[in-house]
Amino acid sequence: MQNSVVSCPKCGSTNIYKNGHDKYGNQQYFCKDCKRTFRLVHSKKHKLFSFPYPKCPVCGKTMQIHKIKKAFVKFRCRSCHTRDEIPTNLPQFVPLPFDSFKFFRFPIFIVLKAFVLYFKAVSLRSIRDSLNIKVSHVAIYKWILKLSCFFSILVPVDAFKVHGDETVVLFKSKKYYVWFLVDHETNLIVAWHVSKYRDMGQVKILLEKFFGNNERTIELITDGLGAYGAVKILYKNINHIVVRLGQNNQCESKFSLFQDFVRAKRGFKNIENLPMYVNSFCVVRNLLKLNGNDIARVMSVLLSSITTS
Repeated sequence: MQNSVVSCPKCGSTNIYKNGHDKYGNQQYFCKDCKRTFRLVHSKKHKLFSFPYPKCPVCGKTMQIHKIKKAFVKFRCRSCHTRDEIPTNLPQFVPLPFDSFKFFRFPIFIVLKAFVLYFKAVSLRSIRDSLNIKVSHVAIYKWILKLSCFFSILVPVDAFKVHGDETVVLFKSKKYYVWFLVDHETNLIVAWHVSKYRDMGQVKILLEKFFGNNERTIELITDGLGAYGAVKILYKNINHIVVRLGQNNQCESKFSLFQDFVRAKRGFKNIENLPMYVNSFCVVRNLLKLNGNDIARVMSVLLSSITTS
Protein backbone atom coordinates (compact mmCIF):
# COMPACT_ATOMS: atom_id res chain seq x y z
CA MET A 1 0.00 0.00 0.00
CA GLN A 2 2.76 2.47 -0.86
CA ASN A 3 1.80 6.08 -1.69
CA SER A 4 -1.88 5.39 -0.96
CA VAL A 5 -4.23 6.13 1.93
CA VAL A 6 -6.14 3.20 3.38
CA SER A 7 -9.86 3.90 3.68
CA CYS A 8 -12.74 1.94 5.15
CA PRO A 9 -14.59 -0.06 2.44
CA LYS A 10 -17.92 0.47 4.25
CA CYS A 11 -18.02 4.20 5.10
CA GLY A 12 -14.99 5.49 3.20
CA SER A 13 -13.42 7.05 6.29
CA THR A 14 -9.64 7.37 6.59
CA ASN A 15 -9.84 7.59 10.39
CA ILE A 16 -8.46 4.08 10.90
CA TYR A 17 -5.60 2.30 12.61
CA LYS A 18 -3.91 -1.08 12.32
CA ASN A 19 -5.55 -3.80 14.39
CA GLY A 20 -3.25 -6.83 14.38
CA HIS A 21 -3.33 -9.74 11.92
CA ASP A 22 -5.77 -12.53 11.15
CA LYS A 23 -4.94 -16.24 11.44
CA TYR A 24 -3.35 -16.21 7.96
CA GLY A 25 -1.04 -13.28 8.75
CA ASN A 26 -2.99 -10.62 6.79
CA GLN A 27 -2.97 -7.06 8.18
CA GLN A 28 -6.27 -6.02 9.82
CA TYR A 29 -7.58 -2.45 10.22
CA PHE A 30 -10.18 -0.88 12.52
CA CYS A 31 -12.38 2.06 11.50
CA LYS A 32 -12.98 4.51 14.35
CA ASP A 33 -16.11 5.93 12.72
CA CYS A 34 -18.19 2.84 11.89
CA LYS A 35 -16.39 0.51 14.34
CA ARG A 36 -15.73 -2.06 11.61
CA THR A 37 -12.71 -4.37 11.35
CA PHE A 38 -11.53 -5.15 7.82
CA ARG A 39 -8.51 -6.27 5.80
CA LEU A 40 -7.36 -5.46 2.29
CA VAL A 41 -5.66 -8.79 1.51
CA HIS A 42 -7.40 -12.16 1.83
CA SER A 43 -4.58 -14.58 1.02
CA LYS A 44 -4.35 -17.93 2.79
CA LYS A 45 -1.20 -19.82 3.72
CA HIS A 46 -0.70 -23.43 2.61
CA LYS A 47 -1.44 -25.99 5.30
CA LEU A 48 1.51 -28.09 6.48
CA PHE A 49 -0.69 -31.11 7.24
CA SER A 50 -3.67 -32.59 5.40
CA PHE A 51 -5.72 -33.49 8.49
CA PRO A 52 -8.25 -30.90 9.78
CA TYR A 53 -6.89 -28.60 12.46
CA PRO A 54 -8.65 -29.00 15.83
CA LYS A 55 -11.24 -26.63 17.28
CA CYS A 56 -10.55 -24.89 20.58
CA PRO A 57 -12.54 -26.64 23.36
CA VAL A 58 -13.02 -23.28 25.13
CA CYS A 59 -14.04 -20.78 22.43
CA GLY A 60 -14.66 -23.09 19.46
CA LYS A 61 -12.27 -21.34 17.05
CA THR A 62 -9.82 -23.20 14.81
CA MET A 63 -6.45 -23.61 16.50
CA GLN A 64 -3.10 -22.85 14.86
CA ILE A 65 0.18 -24.79 14.79
CA HIS A 66 2.39 -23.81 17.73
CA LYS A 67 5.23 -26.39 17.61
CA ILE A 68 6.00 -29.45 15.48
CA LYS A 69 7.50 -32.41 17.33
CA LYS A 70 8.54 -35.88 16.17
CA ALA A 71 5.42 -37.72 17.33
CA PHE A 72 2.81 -34.94 17.54
CA VAL A 73 1.93 -31.38 16.59
CA LYS A 74 1.16 -28.78 19.25
CA PHE A 75 -1.75 -26.45 18.48
CA ARG A 76 -2.64 -23.19 20.25
CA CYS A 77 -5.73 -20.99 20.11
CA ARG A 78 -4.92 -17.42 19.11
CA SER A 79 -7.80 -16.05 21.21
CA CYS A 80 -7.66 -17.83 24.57
CA HIS A 81 -4.22 -19.52 24.20
CA THR A 82 -5.60 -22.99 24.93
CA ARG A 83 -3.21 -25.74 23.78
CA ASP A 84 -3.79 -29.20 22.34
CA GLU A 85 -1.71 -32.00 20.78
CA ILE A 86 -2.43 -34.09 17.67
CA PRO A 87 -0.33 -37.20 16.84
CA THR A 88 1.25 -37.11 13.37
CA ASN A 89 0.29 -40.60 12.21
CA LEU A 90 1.24 -41.76 8.75
CA PRO A 91 -1.64 -41.66 6.26
CA GLN A 92 -3.62 -44.78 5.39
CA PHE A 93 -2.58 -46.15 2.00
CA VAL A 94 -4.26 -48.38 -0.53
CA PRO A 95 -2.95 -51.97 -0.40
CA LEU A 96 0.35 -52.13 -2.30
CA PRO A 97 3.49 -54.21 -1.82
CA PHE A 98 5.53 -51.75 0.23
CA ASP A 99 9.00 -53.27 0.07
CA SER A 100 12.16 -51.54 1.13
CA PHE A 101 13.81 -49.69 -1.73
CA LYS A 102 17.35 -50.89 -2.28
CA PHE A 103 18.94 -47.42 -1.98
CA PHE A 104 17.29 -46.54 1.34
CA ARG A 105 17.46 -47.82 4.89
CA PHE A 106 13.81 -46.95 5.59
CA PRO A 107 10.64 -48.28 3.91
CA ILE A 108 9.88 -46.66 0.59
CA PHE A 109 6.53 -45.17 1.68
CA ILE A 110 8.36 -43.05 4.30
CA VAL A 111 10.81 -41.83 1.67
CA LEU A 112 7.98 -41.04 -0.75
CA LYS A 113 6.09 -39.12 1.90
CA ALA A 114 9.17 -36.94 2.49
CA PHE A 115 9.54 -36.52 -1.29
CA VAL A 116 5.96 -35.29 -1.77
CA LEU A 117 6.00 -33.00 1.28
CA TYR A 118 9.28 -31.46 0.14
CA PHE A 119 7.77 -30.32 -3.15
CA LYS A 120 4.72 -28.99 -1.31
CA ALA A 121 7.08 -26.34 0.12
CA VAL A 122 7.56 -27.99 3.54
CA SER A 123 11.02 -27.46 5.04
CA LEU A 124 13.39 -30.38 5.61
CA ARG A 125 13.29 -30.06 9.39
CA SER A 126 9.49 -29.95 9.45
CA ILE A 127 9.43 -33.11 7.33
CA ARG A 128 11.90 -34.76 9.70
CA ASP A 129 9.70 -33.94 12.70
CA SER A 130 6.56 -35.35 11.01
CA LEU A 131 7.98 -38.75 9.98
CA ASN A 132 8.02 -40.35 13.47
CA ILE A 133 11.47 -41.85 12.80
CA LYS A 134 15.00 -40.96 13.84
CA VAL A 135 16.53 -39.43 10.72
CA SER A 136 18.46 -36.26 9.98
CA HIS A 137 17.33 -33.53 7.60
CA VAL A 138 20.53 -34.13 5.61
CA ALA A 139 19.48 -37.74 4.96
CA ILE A 140 16.07 -36.50 3.74
CA TYR A 141 17.85 -34.08 1.40
CA LYS A 142 19.80 -37.00 -0.09
CA TRP A 143 16.55 -38.96 -0.51
CA ILE A 144 15.14 -36.09 -2.56
CA LEU A 145 18.15 -35.97 -4.85
CA LYS A 146 18.09 -39.74 -5.46
CA LEU A 147 14.36 -39.96 -6.11
CA SER A 148 14.37 -36.94 -8.43
CA CYS A 149 16.05 -39.07 -11.11
CA PHE A 150 13.23 -41.64 -11.27
CA PHE A 151 10.20 -39.63 -12.38
CA SER A 152 9.24 -37.69 -15.50
CA ILE A 153 6.09 -35.81 -16.48
CA LEU A 154 3.67 -37.29 -19.01
CA VAL A 155 2.52 -34.98 -21.82
CA PRO A 156 -1.21 -35.33 -22.62
CA VAL A 157 -1.73 -36.17 -26.29
CA ASP A 158 -4.87 -34.02 -26.39
CA ALA A 159 -3.21 -30.77 -25.24
CA PHE A 160 -4.09 -28.38 -28.05
CA LYS A 161 -4.15 -25.09 -26.11
CA VAL A 162 -1.21 -24.27 -23.84
CA HIS A 163 0.11 -21.26 -21.91
CA GLY A 164 3.81 -20.38 -21.89
CA ASP A 165 5.73 -18.20 -19.47
CA GLU A 166 9.03 -17.94 -17.61
CA THR A 167 10.28 -16.86 -14.19
CA VAL A 168 13.71 -16.00 -12.82
CA VAL A 169 15.70 -17.79 -10.10
CA LEU A 170 18.72 -16.10 -8.52
CA PHE A 171 21.85 -18.05 -7.57
CA LYS A 172 24.89 -16.12 -6.34
CA SER A 173 23.60 -12.93 -8.02
CA LYS A 174 23.21 -14.72 -11.37
CA LYS A 175 19.89 -15.14 -13.13
CA TYR A 176 18.53 -18.49 -14.31
CA TYR A 177 15.21 -18.82 -16.11
CA VAL A 178 12.59 -21.52 -15.55
CA TRP A 179 10.11 -22.00 -18.42
CA PHE A 180 6.71 -23.72 -18.15
CA LEU A 181 4.06 -24.81 -20.64
CA VAL A 182 0.68 -25.34 -18.94
CA ASP A 183 -2.34 -27.05 -20.51
CA HIS A 184 -5.36 -24.75 -20.69
CA GLU A 185 -7.99 -27.44 -20.02
CA THR A 186 -6.39 -29.55 -17.27
CA ASN A 187 -4.05 -26.90 -15.77
CA LEU A 188 -1.20 -29.46 -15.82
CA ILE A 189 2.43 -28.61 -16.54
CA VAL A 190 3.17 -30.32 -19.87
CA ALA A 191 6.76 -29.11 -20.46
CA TRP A 192 9.55 -27.28 -18.62
CA HIS A 193 13.01 -25.93 -19.36
CA VAL A 194 15.86 -24.31 -17.38
CA SER A 195 18.29 -21.91 -19.06
CA LYS A 196 20.75 -19.09 -18.45
CA TYR A 197 19.27 -16.99 -21.25
CA ARG A 198 15.86 -15.76 -22.33
CA ASP A 199 16.02 -15.84 -26.13
CA MET A 200 14.43 -17.57 -29.12
CA GLY A 201 16.67 -20.62 -28.80
CA GLN A 202 15.25 -21.42 -25.36
CA VAL A 203 11.69 -21.12 -26.68
CA LYS A 204 12.56 -23.63 -29.42
CA ILE A 205 13.96 -26.10 -26.87
CA LEU A 206 10.82 -25.75 -24.71
CA LEU A 207 8.51 -26.45 -27.66
CA GLU A 208 10.63 -29.39 -28.83
CA LYS A 209 10.27 -30.95 -25.36
CA PHE A 210 6.51 -30.49 -25.61
CA PHE A 211 6.06 -31.87 -29.12
CA GLY A 212 8.59 -34.71 -29.01
CA ASN A 213 7.77 -36.89 -32.01
CA ASN A 214 4.09 -35.88 -32.09
CA GLU A 215 3.81 -32.50 -33.82
CA ARG A 216 0.27 -31.17 -34.09
CA THR A 217 -1.58 -27.89 -34.46
CA ILE A 218 -1.85 -26.06 -31.14
CA GLU A 219 -2.70 -22.65 -29.74
CA LEU A 220 0.07 -21.00 -27.69
CA ILE A 221 -0.82 -18.16 -25.29
CA THR A 222 2.06 -16.04 -23.98
CA ASP A 223 2.85 -12.53 -22.76
CA GLY A 224 4.66 -9.95 -24.89
CA LEU A 225 8.20 -11.35 -24.50
CA GLY A 226 10.07 -10.87 -27.79
CA ALA A 227 11.66 -14.33 -27.62
CA TYR A 228 8.31 -15.89 -28.50
CA GLY A 229 8.67 -14.33 -31.93
CA ALA A 230 10.50 -17.55 -32.88
CA VAL A 231 7.13 -19.33 -32.86
CA LYS A 232 5.95 -17.69 -36.08
CA ILE A 233 9.34 -18.22 -37.74
CA LEU A 234 10.00 -21.86 -36.81
CA TYR A 235 6.51 -23.37 -36.49
CA LYS A 236 3.64 -23.13 -38.96
CA ASN A 237 1.37 -25.33 -36.86
CA ILE A 238 1.20 -22.94 -33.86
CA ASN A 239 -1.36 -20.17 -33.52
CA HIS A 240 0.43 -17.66 -31.27
CA ILE A 241 -1.82 -15.43 -29.10
CA VAL A 242 -0.30 -12.59 -27.06
CA VAL A 243 -2.02 -11.41 -23.87
CA ARG A 244 -1.20 -8.48 -21.61
CA LEU A 245 1.41 -8.87 -18.88
CA GLY A 246 -0.17 -10.33 -15.72
CA GLN A 247 -3.09 -12.03 -17.50
CA ASN A 248 -1.40 -15.40 -18.24
CA ASN A 249 -2.99 -16.88 -15.12
CA GLN A 250 -2.38 -20.59 -15.73
CA CYS A 251 1.41 -20.17 -15.78
CA GLU A 252 1.54 -17.46 -13.13
CA SER A 253 -0.32 -19.64 -10.62
CA LYS A 254 2.27 -22.42 -11.12
CA PHE A 255 5.14 -19.95 -10.75
CA SER A 256 3.60 -18.70 -7.50
CA LEU A 257 3.74 -22.27 -6.13
CA PHE A 258 7.27 -22.69 -7.47
CA GLN A 259 8.46 -19.48 -5.78
CA ASP A 260 6.91 -20.71 -2.51
CA PHE A 261 8.99 -23.87 -2.93
CA VAL A 262 12.18 -21.85 -3.58
CA ARG A 263 11.54 -19.64 -0.52
CA ALA A 264 11.01 -22.72 1.68
CA LYS A 265 14.38 -24.05 0.46
CA ARG A 266 16.06 -20.67 1.13
CA GLY A 267 17.83 -20.89 -2.20
CA PHE A 268 19.88 -23.62 -3.89
CA LYS A 269 23.19 -25.09 -2.76
CA ASN A 270 24.13 -26.39 -6.20
CA ILE A 271 22.64 -24.85 -9.32
CA GLU A 272 23.33 -28.06 -11.27
CA ASN A 273 20.49 -29.69 -9.29
CA LEU A 274 17.96 -27.06 -10.41
CA PRO A 275 16.67 -29.11 -13.42
CA MET A 276 16.03 -32.10 -11.12
CA TYR A 277 14.13 -29.89 -8.68
CA VAL A 278 12.02 -28.38 -11.46
CA ASN A 279 11.22 -31.80 -12.95
CA SER A 280 10.19 -33.27 -9.59
CA PHE A 281 8.17 -30.15 -8.76
CA CYS A 282 6.21 -30.58 -12.02
CA VAL A 283 5.65 -34.30 -11.35
CA VAL A 284 4.37 -33.79 -7.80
CA ARG A 285 2.21 -30.78 -8.65
CA ASN A 286 0.60 -32.59 -11.57
CA LEU A 287 -0.15 -35.65 -9.44
CA LEU A 288 -1.59 -33.51 -6.63
CA LYS A 289 -3.81 -31.80 -9.19
CA LEU A 290 -5.01 -35.13 -10.62
CA ASN A 291 -5.57 -36.76 -7.21
CA GLY A 292 -7.29 -33.93 -5.37
CA ASN A 293 -4.25 -33.06 -3.17
CA ASP A 294 -4.43 -36.55 -1.60
CA ILE A 295 -0.84 -37.31 -0.55
CA ALA A 296 -1.52 -41.03 -0.03
CA ARG A 297 -2.83 -41.47 -3.59
CA VAL A 298 0.10 -39.50 -5.01
CA MET A 299 2.52 -41.76 -3.14
CA SER A 300 0.74 -44.82 -4.51
CA VAL A 301 1.13 -43.55 -8.08
CA LEU A 302 4.83 -42.80 -7.53
CA LEU A 303 5.39 -46.22 -6.00
CA SER A 304 3.70 -47.99 -8.90
CA SER A 305 5.91 -46.09 -11.36
CA ILE A 306 9.00 -47.25 -9.44
CA THR A 307 7.97 -50.92 -9.15
CA THR A 308 7.01 -51.15 -12.83
CA SER A 309 10.15 -49.42 -14.14
